[in-house]
Amino acid sequence: MTVFKADENKIMFHDSITLAGKEYRDITNNTVVSPVRAYIQCSWFSPEEIDFMEKGLEALAQNPTVSLKYSHHPLSHQYNDIDVNEHPEVMGDREWQQNTYQMDMHAMYGMEMGIGLFMPSKPDVGQTYEQGVLYALHKPNILIIPDDEKDIPLNLMVGCGNTRIITLSEARDFDFHDVMFKPYDGKVF
Repeated sequence: MTVFKADENKIMFHDSITLAGKEYRDITNNTVVSPVRAYIQCSWFSPEEIDFMEKGLEALAQNPTVSLKYSHHPLSHQYNDIDVNEHPEVMGDREWQQNTYQMDMHAMYGMEMGIGLFMPSKPDVGQTYEQGVLYALHKPNILIIPDDEKDIPLNLMVGCGNTRIITLSEARDFDFHDVMFKPYDGKVF
């Protein structure tokens, strides 16, 4: 198992790794590993979604394996820096629609991975579209769900189409470099 510790927002790997039953010293031992740049999907259409988004972003801000500065968060990266929560009328503007969509698509291509703040109780078709795009681009996508929603069944495509699904309480300490596929063990429909 690779263990990391934060050192001025950089990752220092200190342990060896076991591969095929034999222990090896990882070349990254005592070297700095950059945090990942992620496309951070989430919904912000209700007070509950905004609360979960803020909690998720706070957990990611405390995680040294994720760079919030160099990640793409769609609500924070909208065409002409317009906040749609403050100016919902812009959503009817075709120029804003096309440019915001293109910015998000280019970000999905450019980021190393996806991180989704996903609420099973309030599935968002836009977010599931982004998950599908990331899957088609062969990018790992880790979904973070609320701790109290892990018993809510997910759509089969969401439950089985993502690299891994973790809970919010795991997000702060999860190593986002460790993106090996792990099957979802929850219920699907």
